[in-house]
Amino acid sequence: MGFEDQRLTLTQLDLLKEIGTIGSATAATALAEMVACKVEIAVPQVSLVPLENLATILDTPEKLYFVLDMEIKGDVGGRIFLLLSPDDAKFLASALLGRPAEELDFKDDMFRSSLQEACNILGGAYVSALADMTSFTILTSIPSLALDMVGAILDFIFIQIAQVSDEALFIKTDLQVKGLSMEGLFLLFPTTESLQKIFDILGVK
Repeated sequence: MGFEDQRLTLTQLDLLKEIGTIGSATAATALAEMVACKVEIAVPQVSLVPLENLATILDTPEKLYFVLDMEIKGDVGGRIFLLLSPDDAKFLASALLGRPAEELDFKDDMFRSSLQEACNILGGAYVSALADMTSFTILTSIPSLALDMVGAILDFIFIQIAQVSDEALFIKTDLQVKGLSMEGLFLLFPTTESLQKIFDILGVK
């Protein structure tokens, strides 16, 4: 991505990329079970991104995303965002509900409920991968789901996240479901202490 924090060693970056790759594979497996078909996954792009560079990654301030927001607690603290474009969100809900995407409405409770459950499982897959690698106990809060513009998402991040974290683990995952491609953007904001704990427990200095 070109935004990696230069304070990190190559070994630390490789470790973060391994976490992202395993998490993406776990998410793809979980998604395949949900939609009852094969899900193919490309090697994800993984980097540790300073908060001030998120605007460059997330594109124009007016771009819309469905955002799953989940707090993580336990041995690791921080926050998770999972972002899907409206088109990908419709496609995912269509696969889950067995209904044509053009029949779905963002305001429909069934649509939002299925999407929230899917995002919850996908976000949980990354947390499980991190927990398995570190043997940490990691708990997640009840997730919230909203449709927001990039500008509002960034405002929230800078107000709420910047108090505990300087950077985000950014994972861009391309999935193929039923022959169609969809893109998921995953942002993990570990506290500074949590990131150091992850490196320490895995023996990466």
